[in-house]
Amino acid sequence: MATSPRTRLDPDARRAQLVELGRRMLSTRPLDTVAIDEIAAEAGISRGLLFHYFPTKRDYHLAVARAAAQDLLRRTDPDPSLDALSQLRASVEAFVDYVSENRDPYTAFIRGAAGGDPEARAVGDATREAFTQRVLARMGADRPSPRLRVAVRGWVAFTEEVTVDRMAGEALDRDELVALIVEALVTLVRMGGGELPGPA
Repeated sequence: MATSPRTRLDPDARRAQLVELGRRMLSTRPLDTVAIDEIAAEAGISRGLLFHYFPTKRDYHLAVARAAAQDLLRRTDPDPSLDALSQLRASVEAFVDYVSENRDPYTAFIRGAAGGDPEARAVGDATREAFTQRVLARMGADRPSPRLRVAVRGWVAFTEEVTVDRMAGEALDRDELVALIVEALVTLVRMGGGELPGPA
């Protein structure tokens, strides 16, 4: 890869640039295969300077994972003017499309988040919690019962697994998968004592 010309940036801008380069590379590979030398060359800086901003490769990878998680949350945040059920379907469609476009890195992310690194687990847990809170908020459940909260949190994990399985060659097409995920939440919410309001 050709080295980009060096450009002077303030520290915050340089950190943001390095994280964004890593995040973009995630569209083609898992995070743990993103090479520090490649990132440094693309940014037009030395490997040593990259480690000035991120003391270790792990620190850099965690920063990229957090940025990727925020991008996923942003891309799956539906139009708030829609009713709750329509928001759910739009969010699920966006999630399935995101995982379809980023299958290997996303699979590595959720598998890695389940591994031994507590900070990597924290990124995964925070992302799942954000999805859980989003669903509960769209339902108007400011103080959900423990049963309802567990049901929604379990649905988030279910959604991850069935979407990754489908990418691995399961027979469901996109629309069938979206319908399955939406129907699963509606059922679990009802079992948890809640309800997803539909169109007025």
